Amino acid sequence: MKGTDSRALPYSRGGHPAELIHEIDRLMHERIQRAVPQMQRSCRMILSSLSVQDNVTQLDLVHSTHLKAPTVSVSLQRMERDGIVHRHPDQSDLRATRVHLTAKGREMDNEVFARIREQDKTVEEAITPEEFETLRVILTKIRDCLVEGDLSGEES
Repeated sequence: MKGTDSRALPYSRGGHPAELIHEIDRLMHERIQRAVPQMQRSCRMILSSLSVQDNVTQLDLVHSTHLKAPTVSVSLQRMERDGIVHRHPDQSDLRATRVHLTAKGREMDNEVFARIREQDKTVEEAITPEEFETLRVILTKIRDCLVEGDLSGEES
């Protein structure tokens, strides 16, 4: 097949972008899972979101992670039980619950992010800095396009 690598996996359909992104995501997930085996993917997504913006509502986490509200709720229960987050009522809106990372949560986020950076370094060794920046720009555009589709109610 044109443009394929001899290392292509037997179940590959030719390296379509979505297929490659899915495979890269799976590989990253496996590597991070080895580093933090006790943490599920949804919890890592919440952890990542909270590391960027802490003390947000559960609804904010639904929007920032693109997870369903019940998934966020169950994941937060688990994370609170494990001492990774703390939840408390919003002082100005008692219907809302605010969530923030604990010291243990920040430590876990640093560990996960260190693994992500290790993977970035591996990629940076394989491509030029210009290619790496182009990749980052293209992946950002793809993500933004998919998020826009979700926001407009389109099926993905």
